Amino acid sequence: MTSFDKKYFTDVKPLQTGSFSTVYKAWSIKLNEYVALKVISKEKSSKDIILNEVEVMKTLGDSHPNICHMLDFYEDEFNYVLVLEYCEYGDLYDFLDIAKRQGEPTAPSLIQLDFQTMIKQLFSALYYAHSLGIAHRDIKPENILMTKDGDIKLADWGHATFQKTSTEFHIGTDNYRAPETFYHEGGYDTINSDYWSLGVTILFLIFGQCAFKSAAIDLNTIPQKYNKNIKLCPNFQDYLKDSHQFIYEFFLAPIFAANNQQSYSYHNSKPALYVWQDLVNIYYVIFFCRIIVDTLINVDVNSRSFFKCLELCDEFWSIYQQQASPASNDSIQPQSQQPITQSDAQEYMETPQSPSQSIISMDNDESACSLTMASSPNSITMNNNNNSTPVPSDSFLDEGKVIYNNYSIGSLINFNYNANNNSNISFDDMNSFSYSNITLTPPSTNTSSTIQYAPFYGKLI
Repeated sequence: MTSFDKKYFTDVKPLQTGSFSTVYKAWSIKLNEYVALKVISKEKSSKDIILNEVEVMKTLGDSHPNICHMLDFYEDEFNYVLVLEYCEYGDLYDFLDIAKRQGEPTAPSLIQLDFQTMIKQLFSALYYAHSLGIAHRDIKPENILMTKDGDIKLADWGHATFQKTSTEFHIGTDNYRAPETFYHEGGYDTINSDYWSLGVTILFLIFGQCAFKSAAIDLNTIPQKYNKNIKLCPNFQDYLKDSHQFIYEFFLAPIFAANNQQSYSYHNSKPALYVWQDLVNIYYVIFFCRIIVDTLINVDVNSRSFFKCLELCDEFWSIYQQQASPASNDSIQPQSQQPITQSDAQEYMETPQSPSQSIISMDNDESACSLTMASSPNSITMNNNNNSTPVPSDSFLDEGKVIYNNYSIGSLINFNYNANNNSNISFDDMNSFSYSNITLTPPSTNTSSTIQYAPFYGKLI
């Protein structure tokens, strides 16, 4: 163990050891608070690398609340020492490991923290660094620390760079590195590659497992000096074929299988063993996955968009907050925790429909609604008599209720079924429903009519 001058530090305890450094918790007599001491052996690291990290942290400063600040720096005969903020709850990888040990596939543990708040803090920290021209290049759960108040701080800037374009193809952690960082002619955009790492990290935070061991696309295109110890990852090869299908099969299908007490096998996937308190509903999880896949974990570098991700997340959270707040209308009531089925989730992740296939429109007057079959057997629209503004397109029907964002926004009173022979069946209520079919049972007769409908999973927001 490294010896520390007791005039400056007491109560020194090791926290973790990595390939190049060891981190200690210590009481700083000078600062009168606990700090983290990142001790880097001079034998294992070059001075230029250390001075780059120090320069990055000086540039980051101490003003942003979600970045782990450097409080001091010094060196002795054998080591460089960075004095950093101490975060009481450690890193998110270890924090989530505890949560996983407390949960089971059919009864996941509940993390009593808002995922929304944490992600916004992470976005804010990364945006701040990028605004200063700094790319992190090693975003992962292990480098996100948590304070005793539940706030997060982006840490470990040892791989960070001021360079906009880099030809260093060995930087970062393979599980979270973007495809182009394994090799790309002319180098890669360091800030853009952070977006990919951010997206993969977010999926880990939601589900507790990493999607890929590496995102190398083709080893034959990587020069030999860069492809040592790199293997093609079967998970990533499936992701290349169909990203949405992979996310469904790897992350979502195991959850449905566990809830239905069914066995399931796909690569090394497992059901999540914890849930965040504001992501208890799989409906929200699917929405969020779609945002992350489309805007951050996109193999096409030019299709990644940090700001589009922010925009969609803000819209999503705005809707969530409206639904989570006390309802102004007594008819708005929470529905079941899993309002969608496995087949619906798969279809949503696979192929979005065009906005023109929206299936729901509704008048504020709940008694003035009708369900009408369109000319196509795959399209049903619910129209109101006054043709007023429809509710959002990502609503759906459940037992006579119109559901939006897991809340009822009204009841259906009158239904009209237009059959091929132009006959019309009217009735007052619908008492059975499945997600692939709408089964209409008139209460006055023993007959029933089943109508196929287009799933509502089309437009994300």
